[in-house]
Amino acid sequence: MSQIPPPPPGQPPSMGGGMQAAGSNKKIYTILAYGLWWIGGLIFLFVGKDDPDVKWNAAQSIVIFGGLSIVSFILGFIPVIGLLGILLWLAGVIYWIIFLILSIQGNGEKIPAPLIGPMIAGTVDQLAASVH
Repeated sequence: MSQIPPPPPGQPPSMGGGMQAAGSNKKIYTILAYGLWWIGGLIFLFVGKDDPDVKWNAAQSIVIFGGLSIVSFILGFIPVIGLLGILLWLAGVIYWIIFLILSIQGNGEKIPAPLIGPMIAGTVDQLAASVH
């Protein structure tokens, strides 16, 4: 009868949990980067700086939601155009819902913004590349 030798000393064989845990963190970071508007983007731009996808999604959150917040705030001071600020805020809520759905369905990969993605891609790339 032949005997099977014992496994070599060292780490036990992986069951694939390591990659799944890293992927789930990436997904959670992406959800929070969008879910907490531009504040979440700012936080996860630095927390997820080692993952280019998380960093890119966080940068996009800052560009979209930060930009909408600033423009809506400024337009709020102009009574005649104040309604436009409300419409921009509503557009932000719609984008927020879209990003939450896509980030929950995804695995933390880059989520390009519908309609405005190509227009803001350069700014998002530049912001994501600025954090090391």
